Order: sequence, then structure tokens, then C-alpha cells
Amino acid sequence: MGETWRRTLAVGLAFVVAITGTFVFAYRAGRRVRHIRTENEPIHAWMSIPFIAHAHHLPASVLFQAIGVHPQEPRDRRSVRHIAHDLNRPVPDLIAQLQRAIDAAAQPPGGHPR
Repeated sequence: MGETWRRTLAVGLAFVVAITGTFVFAYRAGRRVRHIRTENEPIHAWMSIPFIAHAHHLPASVLFQAIGVHPQEPRDRRSVRHIAHDLNRPVPDLIAQLQRAIDAAAQPPGGHPR
């Protein structure tokens, strides 16, 4: 009976390890896919500057500085549309300026993109 018990325990443990491994790798793959999807998503008027900065791995201050805005508070979550309205500027112009800042940040001093 002892040998059967050990064999059953070993099979059960192998099953738990296999299931755990499956969940870990599925989680990592899903996270990577979400990262790729967000990274390639164009800037929309509903997005906030911190959201855009996070998606492109930049400090929000770089983007705020690029559009000439000092955040109203430390956690300024206004949308691009709201900021454009406050600055009395067209939303597409502000989005283009943000995209240029992102593109410039992606270019290291040597000129080759990251």
C-alpha cells in the first residue's frame, strides 16, 4: 500500500506542477501581448498624459514639458482633449506634438531607434 500511495502522490504533485507552470506561462504571455498592444496604440483624445507616458515608458514630465504644460497637481489626469480645450488649441495638433516628443525620446543620441 505504501508504494501505491507514493506513486499517487508523485503523479498528483506532477499534475499540480504542470498546472501551475501552465498558469504562470499563460499569465506572462498575456501580459506581454497587452504590453505590445498598448505600445502600438495611437494616441487618442481620451487618454491622459500619464497613461500615454506609461504606455511608451517615458516620464510624464517629458510629455508635459513637450506640450508646454505644467501639471495642475502632482497627479494631473486630465485627458488630452481637456488639456487642448484649456490651452485653446486643436486636439490633433496637441496629439501630433505628443507623438513627436515620443518619437524624439525613442531616438538615442546616435540616431538609431531603440
